[in-house]
This record gives sequence, C-alpha cells and structure tokens, in this order.
Amino acid sequence: MPSERFYRLSEEKQSSIWKASMKEFIAVPYEKVSINKIIRDAGISRGSFYTYFEDKRDLLSFLLEDTTKKWKEFCLEGLDKSNGDIFLMMESLLDYALQFCKNNDLFSLHKNLIMYPDDALLECISEDVDLEKAVGEEFFGKIDRSKLRDSSIGGVILLMKLCFIAMMAGIAEYHKNPHKEAIIKREYKNALSIFRYGAYTDSEKDQVEDN
Repeated sequence: MPSERFYRLSEEKQSSIWKASMKEFIAVPYEKVSINKIIRDAGISRGSFYTYFEDKRDLLSFLLEDTTKKWKEFCLEGLDKSNGDIFLMMESLLDYALQFCKNNDLFSLHKNLIMYPDDALLECISEDVDLEKAVGEEFFGKIDRSKLRDSSIGGVILLMKLCFIAMMAGIAEYHKNPHKEAIIKREYKNALSIFRYGAYTDSEKDQVEDN
C-alpha cells in the first residue's frame, strides 16, 4: 500500500499518478508494466515513485484497493436495502458489476490481469479480496440468517463464495459476449435460485433425507 508520503500529496498529484498507473496496467501485461512510463506520464521522478510505493506489485495493490472498497460499499448498501437478504443483494450485485464493466477503467484492468496471470499477480489479487475477513467483520451482522440451513460464519462464507463464483462466470461470459447480457442475467438468477431453494423438488428432498 502507498506510504504516508503519498497520501500527503495533493489530490491532483495523487490522481495523476493513479491515472498514469491505470493507463499502463491496462495497456500491457503485468510483467511488461514500465515504471518509467508511469513516472513520465505522472510527472514525477523515479526516486519519488519509490518513496510512495515499494514496487509495481505494491502499486497494483493500490489500484485494486479502490475496486474492493466500491464492491464492499455496494454489498453493505444492498444488504440494508434488502433487509439482510443475501440472495437479493447478490442478484443486484451482478447488475452493478455489469454496469461497472461498461463505465469503469478498473474493469479493463481486471480483464487484463485475468488474461495475463502469474503467481505474484494471483497472490496480490488474493490478498486484496479477503472474503472471510469481510464477512466476519462487516457483513455477518447485516445478513438475515434466520432461514439459512447453516447460519455460522463458515456457512455464510461458503454460500457467498458459491454466489461469487456464479457471478464471476457471468462477468467472464459478458467479456466474450456482451450482446448476451439478458441471458447472462437470467442464468445467474437461476443459479441463485438453486443456491437458495436447492436442486431437488420437495418430494426428492424427502426421499434423500429418508435415506
């Protein structure tokens, strides 16, 4: 994460560094990102850059932090609006994600990272998205767990992981076929319905439980 010296910069200078960094990370694969290009576009010296960030991996974490913050805020707002219904929140999350895809450079960044992954990059992304910590500290108290079969933190985390996997599959499909947005939303909603109500009919559930 950026040093305190970075946060003492003016908002204008912070913004110029953010924009120059985003431009470079979107333009080329992670391993080809050039610090020289970033500092030239941002109008800072190489020495100054390394007083703000340790390396380009640290810089990437800074860029991803903004995405994580926005997603967390939206999820918390969604739980408030749905009275803690995790499935309604997740349903609205895909709409938000696809809108995010259309209007935000951060989505282009994530697309580039997914296309050109390496071990250091995957480690950076996994550190940025700590679902267990987020659920435990922020989401758990807002979720209506009264109807969940497993209402423990572990059960909620597993459920959210399944929902997120389905959502990321929808986003990946949108990458390839943006004209299929309506189909993607319908299939995602069907997946959430299965998570919520199960794959079996009531009669089949009874038979399984009897066995």
